[in-house]
Amino acid sequence: MTRMAPVQSGSIHARLLQLLATDDSSSKAEKLPCFAERLSRLFGLGDTMTLDAATAFRSRQPGMNQEPVFEQLTKELINTRRALRRKISSYGDEVEPGDNLTSEPYLNAWLMHQRKVAASSRQLRDKVRKAMKEHNQDLARLAELDSVFDHTMASYTAQCFSHVSKVLEQRFQTLQTPSETPRDTGLSPDERLHRYCEDAQNLLLAELDVRLEPVLGLLEACHNEVTNSP
Repeated sequence: MTRMAPVQSGSIHARLLQLLATDDSSSKAEKLPCFAERLSRLFGLGDTMTLDAATAFRSRQPGMNQEPVFEQLTKELINTRRALRRKISSYGDEVEPGDNLTSEPYLNAWLMHQRKVAASSRQLRDKVRKAMKEHNQDLARLAELDSVFDHTMASYTAQCFSHVSKVLEQRFQTLQTPSETPRDTGLSPDERLHRYCEDAQNLLLAELDVRLEPVLGLLEACHNEVTNSP
């Protein structure tokens, strides 16, 4: 089965955190509790009952070997990621330059790319879960668990990613009033705009990898199941 190379995005994720850390609220935030406690806050009573039911989930249909489908989905993941990265690299080119520089066309273009990333990753994740449910009981149960987690955390995930556009809007304002940091000192308006577009692209690339990570994890589980099955 085709193995996807590990995503080399450490520097992109570091840049994402650095950009988001410019928000004043992040420096005033209190120390967060442990991961398990934060995760538990996202699950209400109804979600907990649904999660409990998912752990006992059993498919009603007999399993069929889905290895060719897993192979095809792995290739689709690779091709989708490559195509989205190519589109993201052209961010900013679709905006017509003008004398009156405003954030609206750049933010609208960025949001269009973000929606495409979210829709593509969601579609792939649904396809992988469908194939898992048709393979055997173990993968069907894992697919059901992933569906519960995905549904429960959907609003929280959307809230987190919506914050990125606000950071970008703040970042755009510095194009008119650049700071005295070494990063901005001595740059022309066009150079600052180019740097802004690079930052926006990096944020999209980081979000792309974050959204595709669950899909990659599910496919890795499928690969292990196929490899280890007698």
